[in-house]
Amino acid sequence: MIPLQMELGGKDVCIVLEDIDLDLVAANIIKGGFLYGGRRYITIKVVVVMESIAGGALVGKMNAGVVKLRVGQPEDDCNITPVVTESSSNFIEGLVMDAKEKGATFCPEWVYLIWPLLLDNVRADMRTAWEEPFGFVLPVIKINSNEEGIHRCNASNYTEYII
Repeated sequence: MIPLQMELGGKDVCIVLEDIDLDLVAANIIKGGFLYGGRRYITIKVVVVMESIAGGALVGKMNAGVVKLRVGQPEDDCNITPVVTESSSNFIEGLVMDAKEKGATFCPEWVYLIWPLLLDNVRADMRTAWEEPFGFVLPVIKINSNEEGIHRCNASNYTEYII
């Protein structure tokens, strides 16, 4: 038998329940969701959050953190750098447009440049809920119970880690 280690990609999920310090979790979701430009396999790729704290509370705090991220070239003192190829940019834009057409809310308002972007009100039928963007897009899916959060994670073919 030959020892080997495989990385097969994933869509790592952060489940946020009601008994959490919102400031602490928002800061860590921003760090975990946009670390390495979303191009690392073990970063937060989707946030599944209780409906009762999602709206103004958690998403508002996360959005406040996203708008503070600095965008620039790798040699600059910045948090966000360009994606690696035009095809990567086009793929990410396709995920974002699919979510927009199906009703996701852009936080902050989206322009035709791939800035760090929270997508609120994401549903399971949106590609961004389960496809790997390798970019600066972090979807937020609302749930009403712990069990629903676990079910959503287990329903994905891509979930590797639950944070």
